[in-house]
Amino acid sequence: MNMMKKAMIWGISLAFVVTGVRAQSLDDAKKAIDAEQFAQARTMLETLVKNKPKDGENYFYLGLVYLHNEHLDSALTVFDQGIAADPKNNLNTVGKGIVDLYKEDANAAATKFAAATEKLKRRDYLELYHIGRAYIDAPEPNYQKAVEYLDQAKAKNAEDPLIPLALGDAYMGLGNASKAYVGYRDAANLDNTLTRARVQMQVITRGSHAWQEAIDGLKQIAADVPDYAPTYRELAETYHAWANTATTIDDYNARNKEAVEFYKQYMDKTDYTVDSRIRYADFLVYVKDYTELQVQAAELAQLEDVNPKILRYLGYSAYENKQYQESKDALDKLFTRMEAERIIPRDYLHLGLADIKLATQNNPTDATLFDTGIEQLKKAVAADSSIADDLNDVGKELFTAKKFLDASKVFEIAAYTPTSRNFIYDNFYLGYSAYYAVATKPVAQRGEAETALLHKADTAFGVVIEKAPTTQDAYLFRANVNNLLDDTENPKGLAEPYFLKYIEMVKEGGDAEIQKNKSKLVDAYSTIAVVSVKRGDYQKGRDLIGEILKLDPENAWAKQTLQYLEQESAASTGAATGQ
Repeated sequence: MNMMKKAMIWGISLAFVVTGVRAQSLDDAKKAIDAEQFAQARTMLETLVKNKPKDGENYFYLGLVYLHNEHLDSALTVFDQGIAADPKNNLNTVGKGIVDLYKEDANAAATKFAAATEKLKRRDYLELYHIGRAYIDAPEPNYQKAVEYLDQAKAKNAEDPLIPLALGDAYMGLGNASKAYVGYRDAANLDNTLTRARVQMQVITRGSHAWQEAIDGLKQIAADVPDYAPTYRELAETYHAWANTATTIDDYNARNKEAVEFYKQYMDKTDYTVDSRIRYADFLVYVKDYTELQVQAAELAQLEDVNPKILRYLGYSAYENKQYQESKDALDKLFTRMEAERIIPRDYLHLGLADIKLATQNNPTDATLFDTGIEQLKKAVAADSSIADDLNDVGKELFTAKKFLDASKVFEIAAYTPTSRNFIYDNFYLGYSAYYAVATKPVAQRGEAETALLHKADTAFGVVIEKAPTTQDAYLFRANVNNLLDDTENPKGLAEPYFLKYIEMVKEGGDAEIQKNKSKLVDAYSTIAVVSVKRGDYQKGRDLIGEILKLDPENAWAKQTLQYLEQESAASTGAATGQ
């Protein structure tokens, strides 16, 4: 017996020791499912299958428990066993269709649902109800189809409260809160002990952003029915949703702290099995409680054959807690253990970020590991372009640390993603960091790679100018880039048009803007002046230096250079006249 199975059995046994539950009937098992006590329900149903091996309905509900815990293969096996044991019962054929829905094969599911419902008797409605329920709960819900099947079920049996309850959920999915409320109200009227209907009415209240009213209502339900676990989960989710509207970090943290506390109560009132702990980990991801997530994930990761997404959570949380080697180790293991189709874009993101952090911890950067991280980031953005939004802060952190080349590689990914929220900003910083990566390197060490970087910078600033033409500094830095691209001995004046545009924009801003940018203006004038002189245009050089002296009358370089140019001009004039 492997460790995973031992853990499952231990969890079930503990639940029975604590609660003293004894399997009595299929109704008991259904109540356990409704209360989200899935380990208890599973044990009850396994006992029922053993004691009544010809009753197909027991197999069906056992399969549903497996489905809820994402054990699709186990569910399919149980449904097949149910069909073999009770061929006339259509529910297990419905179950096989539900497995198809969870595998996102809607056509195969529809075929099985049609087979299960084509010869229903006049009073048979459970098949219709469970198909409707399945279309609500599937990974890709189809709420309209759910309504169609549930309406058929209701036409056959208007007394089963689970049908209007499910209709309420379907209408919630369709965004029709008024019809959803009618469904929940009707379910509660048919069975006043149906706590879930009361809970769902508060979920509607939450949907209107009446946070405190929803919390008060859910707390009242918890006081009335303290052992009903889903109430505490909805309280947790309500506090988390409320936290996402917070305008201060303190409110955000306080509400999420309440959310986690209520989720712990939910866990205490369910089974605390491996599967329920994985759902707890899912919730911790949503509320960004990385400290608790890392604790839970590290414990679960020790179990053999545990769901590999726990390694994902361990990798994410370790990264957020600045434990980069632990993050990389977990994510490397994830990539070896998880099926390729279950790898998600953010797995590449976090592995790339961990590689980058490890590569840049010391000077110089570990270029090989850094570039490996960049490749992971590229994969992440290629799979989900919205991830480019997350790279701005990473690039700026590297830029601030004066790792300009590294920063440029990060910004380049985002700058080449036009849908990025920071597209213009990322292009500016790509140009900015690429320019400084070259400008801070000794001239003797510059080569083809540095020239390529400057061309990237020039293109990036060109994008900024095109998309946001009032960005003054884009012209200034494009000028600086082109100045480095120009031939130092025989310059073509590549930078001049950009410097002149920058000067024009600053002057248009008035005296205050001129004073604010005085040093940059001096640099612009002096650079154009030097190039002009090298190109033999001494008068233009003198005029530009005159502009510098207007801004800064005591500028020593300008005074000395102007004196030199006048001497050269005089000497040139004298030579020309023969004096």
